[in-house]
Amino acid sequence: MPASPAASSRIHESLDTALARRRVVLWYDPNGEWASEFDAYQPAAAQKLRVEGNEFSVKVAISRAPLAHRFLLYLPSAKPSEPENWLLDLLLAGHDFTADRASLDIQEAGLTLEFKELAQQHKAFFRSPVRTTKLKELLRPNDDEAAVRLKMLAVLSKQQPNIDQLLQHAFSQLDPADKDGDDSVEATYGSAQLSSHFWQAVGDKFGYRSPEPNLRDFAVALFNSVSSIGPAGDLQPHGRVFLSIWKDSLKGRAAFEQWSDHLAGVLRIEDQLNDAPESYNPDDDDSYELIERFVLSRLLQRFQAEAPDAELLETIRNRSNSCWFGRHQHGYRALEQAITFRQLLGKADLQVPSFEEGLQRYCNSWWRLDQAYRRCIFHARTYQQPGLFKPLREWLENQYVNNVLLPLTNRWSDQVSQLSAWSSNTLPRQKEFHMRYVHAPLSSRGLKRLFVVISDALRYEAARDFADRLNSQAGKGWNAEVEALLGVLPSYTQLGMAALLPGAQLGINPADGTALVDGQSATGTDNRDKILKAYANGRAKAIQAEDFLNLPTTKEGAELIKDHDLIVVYHNRIDRIGDKRDSEADTCQAVEQAFDELDSILRKITSLKGSQAVITADHGFLFQQEPVDANDRSEFPKAKELSFKNRRFALGTGIQPSAGQKVFTAADLGLSGKWEAVFSLGLDRYPRSGSGSRFVHGGTSLQEVVVPVIRLKKERKDESRPVAAELLRVPAKITTSRLPFGVFQLEPVEPRKRLPLQLRITLVAKADGALLCEPRTLLLDSAASEAREREQQVILDLSNAAGDYNNQPVELRLEQLLEGVATPVPYKTVELKLQRPFGSDFDDF
Repeated sequence: MPASPAASSRIHESLDTALARRRVVLWYDPNGEWASEFDAYQPAAAQKLRVEGNEFSVKVAISRAPLAHRFLLYLPSAKPSEPENWLLDLLLAGHDFTADRASLDIQEAGLTLEFKELAQQHKAFFRSPVRTTKLKELLRPNDDEAAVRLKMLAVLSKQQPNIDQLLQHAFSQLDPADKDGDDSVEATYGSAQLSSHFWQAVGDKFGYRSPEPNLRDFAVALFNSVSSIGPAGDLQPHGRVFLSIWKDSLKGRAAFEQWSDHLAGVLRIEDQLNDAPESYNPDDDDSYELIERFVLSRLLQRFQAEAPDAELLETIRNRSNSCWFGRHQHGYRALEQAITFRQLLGKADLQVPSFEEGLQRYCNSWWRLDQAYRRCIFHARTYQQPGLFKPLREWLENQYVNNVLLPLTNRWSDQVSQLSAWSSNTLPRQKEFHMRYVHAPLSSRGLKRLFVVISDALRYEAARDFADRLNSQAGKGWNAEVEALLGVLPSYTQLGMAALLPGAQLGINPADGTALVDGQSATGTDNRDKILKAYANGRAKAIQAEDFLNLPTTKEGAELIKDHDLIVVYHNRIDRIGDKRDSEADTCQAVEQAFDELDSILRKITSLKGSQAVITADHGFLFQQEPVDANDRSEFPKAKELSFKNRRFALGTGIQPSAGQKVFTAADLGLSGKWEAVFSLGLDRYPRSGSGSRFVHGGTSLQEVVVPVIRLKKERKDESRPVAAELLRVPAKITTSRLPFGVFQLEPVEPRKRLPLQLRITLVAKADGALLCEPRTLLLDSAASEAREREQQVILDLSNAAGDYNNQPVELRLEQLLEGVATPVPYKTVELKLQRPFGSDFDDF
C-alpha cells in the first residue's frame, strides 16, 4: 500500500538530501513496498535506475557517465552479503538509503519515536492512511502504549476507545449459536496483531485470564460471575457493571438477549432453577430471562399459599428494574390485581341494608372489586401463559363469582324485589343527564361549546379507572371527576341511549324494543341527530367516533365547531365485543381498547380547541370470564304475551313472574306505554339462542344500572409535576467498596398534582465519565403522609474499575427517567472524593 502524500513527500526530501551528498544512492527494498514511491520520485539532477538482475550493465552505465552525473538505484530485493554483492564498490562509495516505515508511521499518527516498536509490531494497521488519520484524532499527549493500542482497537471496530464498548461490539458481531462462526475479536483485530492486546485490556478490567482467550469462553466466565444461579465465576465486580451497561444499551440489547438465551441453554440454567432450594432468592439478578419466569412462578405459588401481600408486592417492585420485566409485566400486573382483589375482599362487607344504601356503597367502594377482577383477567389473558396462571384464574373466578357476585346480586335483588317504582334518592335518574350535564353547562356564561362522548357499556368501575389514569398522567391536560346516575330499566342500549337525549317522555315499542323520545325513534345516529338538532336549534351534531376521529382538523373539524355548540360522539367498543357470543371472552381486552380510543377522542377534542367534555354510557354490564353455571339460568315466565326477549329481561303483557323474577309496569319504570317488563334477579340469565351468557346487561344488578358520568375540564396549565427528592447522609469521601446513603421523597404523591419520580442512580469518574458501579433505578411513588415512610435506603457497590480513580473526584449522579424518552434527564449531582486506603484492598480476606 502506498504511503500517504505527506510520507511520500518526506521520503522524496530525504532522497534529495542523499543525492546531494553522494553520486550514487542505493535503495534496497526487500518487500518491494516502496516501489510506488520510487516510481513517483522525480529527481532534479539524477537518473533513476531499477536494478533487477542487470547489475553489470548498471555498473558499466555509471562508470561511463560524467562524474557530475548522479544515480538513484532501486533494488527490490534484500541486500546481499558482501562476497555476493556485485555493487559492493558502489555501495561503499555511495549511500545506502533506507525508508523506515515504522518511523514514518508514527510520524503520520502524530506519535513520538518512543512508539516506533509499537508501529513495527502493528504494521498492517499503519498501512492505511485513513486509520492513521483517525488514530491521530483520538490521541492525547499523555497516552501510553496501552492507551494507544486501545484507540487502535477503537479505530478498527469504529467504536469509542472504551473496553466495555469494544466488548459490546464484539458480542454483537458473533452469533453465539453459530458454532462454526469465526471469533469476532480475531476477525476484527487479528490482521493488525491486536487480538492479544484486546484480551489484555479485558483482563486488566475484568480479571479474565485464559491461555486461549476467546469471546465464548469469556461470555461463560462473565455470566457465571454475575448470575446468582450456576457455577460461580471469578471475574472482578466490574462484570456486573458491564452487564448492566450492556442490558441498558439500545444498540447492544439485542445481542445481550441473544447471548443470555444461548448461555442459559449451554449452562443448563432451567435445570438448576428447577432444582433450586426453597431458600434460593435471585434478588435483582436478571442475567437470564429464565430467572424472571422462575420469580413469577414462585410468586404465584406463594400467593396460593397465602403469603403476606406486602412481601409479594415488594418482590414485584424490586423486579420492576429487571431488563426482562417488560416482557413479563402483564404477568406481574395480573398478580398485583389478584392481591388487590384479595385485600378488598378481606375488608368488604357486602351487606345491602337498603336499596339506597346499596347504591351508595357500590359507588363508594364495591366497584373496586369489579375493577380488580377485570384488570386481573385482562393482564392474565394478555400474558398468554394459561397453564402458569390456571390456578390463579380458577381461584379468582371462584372468589369473584361465589363470594362477590352471587351474594351481592342476591342481597341487592332482595331490595329490588320490594320496589314499587324504579327511582332513587341517592342517585339522579339517567333521564336527567341532558338537563344536568348538557343544558345547564351550555346555558351558563363562558361555555361556548360542549363535547359529549357516549361510550356503549362503559360501566362505572371502568369509568373510574379511565378517569384515574387521566388524573395520574402528566401532560394529559384534563381534570376528570366521576359521578353516577341510576340507569334506566331495562338497562339495554336502545333505551339507555334514548335516556341521554333531551325530551319529555321516554318510551319503548314492546314489539321490537325500539326506544322512543316523545314518540320519535331514538334508534341510530341519524335519529338521535334529529332530536339533538331540534333541541339546539340546529347547533348540535351527533357523530360516530370513527367519523369524528377521521375529520381533518383544519377544514371539516373547523366547520364542525363553527356550526355547532354541542357535539355528541357515539363510541362503541366494549358492547360491540362483549355482546357477541364469539367475542364475549375478550370483554376485558375490549375495555382497555376503549380506553385507548377514548384517549384519541380527547386528543381530537383538544385539537378542536374543546375545553370541556363529558363522557358517559348507556348502561353497564355483568361479566364473568368463565362459562356461566347451569344454576344461573332462568326460564321465561308465563305471560299473555312476551313480545321482546333478552338475556336479562323480557317485555310483554299479563306476565306471571316466577321465584327470582321481578315485574315492573311501564309506569313503574317512568316510561310510556301499557306493557310490562320482567327481570331475572341475581345472576340468572334467560335462554336466548345464539347469544352469549358471560357478558350481559338489561337487568337490575348494580354493575348494570350504576351509570358513570365523567366530567372533564381542560386545564389551562398542567400544574402537575413529579415529587421532589433529596439525598441524605452522603459522605464527602468514599473509603470502602460500598457507598450507602438515603433518598428522601420530600412530599407524598397526589393525583393531578404530584406525580411519581423515577430516578437512575450512578457513580461515575469525574475525569472521563467512566461508570464505577452498577446503576440503580429507584421509584419514588409513596403517598404516605408520614415523612419517615418516604425514605428509601440505597447501597452502591463499587466495581474494581474504581481502583483506577483513587484519590480523584467522582460524581454521584441522579437522573430522571421519563416515559417514552430514551435518554435520562439530569436531576442532581453530588461530588465526592474516592479515597480508599491501602487496607481496603484486602476487604475480601
